[in-house]
Amino acid sequence: MKTLYSYVITIYLLLTTIPIFIFGGINIGRDIYLEHSAETKRYERVITQQLLESKKALLNFDLLAAELVATRASQLDYVISVKLESDQYAMTMAEIINSGKAGELFEYPIYEDQQQIGLLTVIKDPSAFTGHIISTTLPKASIFLLILGSIALLFSKVVVSTLKRPFTDLQQFAIQITKGDYQTPSKTDSNFVEITAIFNALETMRYQLKEIITKLTDSEERYSRTYNLTQVCLFVINIKHHKIIRSNSKFTELLALIPQNQQTEKLDEFIQLLFACAHTDSFNYSLNIGTEVRYFKVNRSQTANNEIECSALDITELVNAKQIAESQLITDVLTQVPNRFCFNHFLAKANQGEVNEATIMVIDLNGFKKINDTYGHSAGDQLLIDVAQRLSSSLDLENQKLYRLGGDEFVITIESPFNRNQANLLAKKVQAVACEPVHYLDHVFSISLSIGIEHFSQNTPVSIEKCLNNADIAMYRAKTQHLGYAYSEDRLSAISA
Repeated sequence: MKTLYSYVITIYLLLTTIPIFIFGGINIGRDIYLEHSAETKRYERVITQQLLESKKALLNFDLLAAELVATRASQLDYVISVKLESDQYAMTMAEIINSGKAGELFEYPIYEDQQQIGLLTVIKDPSAFTGHIISTTLPKASIFLLILGSIALLFSKVVVSTLKRPFTDLQQFAIQITKGDYQTPSKTDSNFVEITAIFNALETMRYQLKEIITKLTDSEERYSRTYNLTQVCLFVINIKHHKIIRSNSKFTELLALIPQNQQTEKLDEFIQLLFACAHTDSFNYSLNIGTEVRYFKVNRSQTANNEIECSALDITELVNAKQIAESQLITDVLTQVPNRFCFNHFLAKANQGEVNEATIMVIDLNGFKKINDTYGHSAGDQLLIDVAQRLSSSLDLENQKLYRLGGDEFVITIESPFNRNQANLLAKKVQAVACEPVHYLDHVFSISLSIGIEHFSQNTPVSIEKCLNNADIAMYRAKTQHLGYAYSEDRLSAISA
């Protein structure tokens, strides 16, 4: 790429020296022409005079005059030799040889009454003539061209030095901007209006760039602080390489909780899940960290440059709170066993056909009201807690479940086909554990249970609510007749059948 300095020098020299050399060449040619013309005229004048003298010498056969003619002709510049011959006497009357060089032959016949009486022969050296012309004109031309060329070069340097400084300043200012230095102002002290206008425009641009860069820097700092201070894990995944290419400090903190030898495996599993869930913009994700399970709400958004921007909000506390709330919703606050709401859910499942068969045991505590009225509600509450724990511990199978319906009333369900022996054994077992003494402060209580038993089956037209009512009636019959436990009338009829 050309520099402005060399370009201006070249153009200026071409525009100045070419006309100078053309003008100088014309002058040199003119001088050569004039010198040649003058030399030619002098030569012709001398030769013409000597031809007249030669005619006289030939007519008078004057050898001395002939010798004088040859001498005068040979004294001309660039003449190699001169010879005068007589045709009348067939002899050379005079000859002078200045050198043995070869040259150009010029013959001049001499006539008398239209009859040739002799011949004057002159041999000239044309190269010497040309050399003389050049030697006389070239020094003057060279000096002339040297002076003009020096003047042109001097003026070109003055012009370039005048232009070089502002353009150098412009170049330095541009380099300053490209290096990111927006603080140092530009120089605007140029003597040229155009250059000053350029500097002013650049200075305005520098100031605007400075303001923009300052705002961008502030925005980047705020974004970086927000990006890293947020409690949400933020990260970007490259779609092509399936790698995380950017992340914030929260993501780094979470990653540090995972043992280092498991980090790669966990990340690969998550990325595979992320691509498997490409049909949705959000999904829930659980991560096992040691003995703790962390839950996250993951949102994803694919960008135009083949990247996926993701955010993962830690919802562990929310999930745990939800689980606690759900547990509290279906758990009796006092006894910590499933409550009536949970039992109603069981009834709904039965009505929807999700429970095929189930044995229902309705349990009531005998003498609870007397203890509660005599020793206070705290004693009654402790009694309920102990009895609930004993009843729960007596249930060995997964299909057996205890509910507290309210007050001193409990229900046990056995989701399986009816087995009278199993029902009898379980009824006796819960009665036995419930009858054990209950200690409260300095008091010891003993109670018993009344149990009503009924069986529900989808194969019969009897609803689950009817079965529950039958079990409740059987429980009251067992209580009034001190039977311990009793089957409903329908169940007894079915057993008899």
